[in-house]
Amino acid sequence: MIKIDADAKINLGLDILGKRDDGYHDVYMVMQALEYGDTVVLEKRPGGGVTFETNDPDIPTDDTNLAVRAANEFSSEFNSEFSDEFASWDFGVHIKLKKRIPSKAGLGGGSADAAAVIKGMNLLFNTGLSRETLMKIGARVGSDVPFCIIGKTALAKGRGEHITPLHDLPKCKVLIVKPAEVEISTKEAYDSMDGANDIEHPDIDGLAAALRQREPLDKICALFGNSFEKMMIERYPDIGEIKDCLEKEGAVKAMMSGSGPAVFGVFEDEDTFAQAQTAVKSAFPGAVVIATSAR
Repeated sequence: MIKIDADAKINLGLDILGKRDDGYHDVYMVMQALEYGDTVVLEKRPGGGVTFETNDPDIPTDDTNLAVRAANEFSSEFNSEFSDEFASWDFGVHIKLKKRIPSKAGLGGGSADAAAVIKGMNLLFNTGLSRETLMKIGARVGSDVPFCIIGKTALAKGRGEHITPLHDLPKCKVLIVKPAEVEISTKEAYDSMDGANDIEHPDIDGLAAALRQREPLDKICALFGNSFEKMMIERYPDIGEIKDCLEKEGAVKAMMSGSGPAVFGVFEDEDTFAQAQTAVKSAFPGAVVIATSAR
């Protein structure tokens, strides 16, 4: 049995460069793993195949689930690339997922679970694959999976599969607030940006440089930006209200993560962080509030 943490992520910077011929979008992002997430437990399953169970009844258990797809892709890697050596190997696995990351929130929950399965199977079956090979498998499952395999702080290009590690974000607390009864499909969010004329393009190169140069937290945060944010605030005003509340309560910076609707605030001071938690819970009853830290 193997137990793996599946870290949630936020986007410190997200720029949409355009739609590709394959239907995906080229993006340019800085991503950050959090000390908060799901737990994935893997057990060998004699006889082959993949089975899945979770504490969340709303999550599908078939191969539309990214964790199940990840297990199948891991097995396929050996069927196609290492068939002579591993033909007799049984990669049957049972996946138990304890879900904490809110779905359709812009926090990468499905990708995190898939990455945990890929890393966990590499350990469970003692296959010794390199991180680069694990990332290649992950890229076939989802665009954010390669980052979730690496974690920490990283620059992402292409569909999100080309990853360059960066220096860690300075020590800070992160408060995440997902507005009640708002879920945003990533695909629908990207499709809604096609043809938009007023897309904001954050300075991703500047943000990456600030991280590499280990600039102070406030200078790094000043370069945060998200191409989705303006449109999503227009559609879902709660996002903008939460952002304003977090900054009023002392966040160095507050911004929507990914395609939303979750908003995160970055805090340096523990007391301010604690007071902000109380404030947002009072101001937005029913919202999901997560107190955590950057990895």
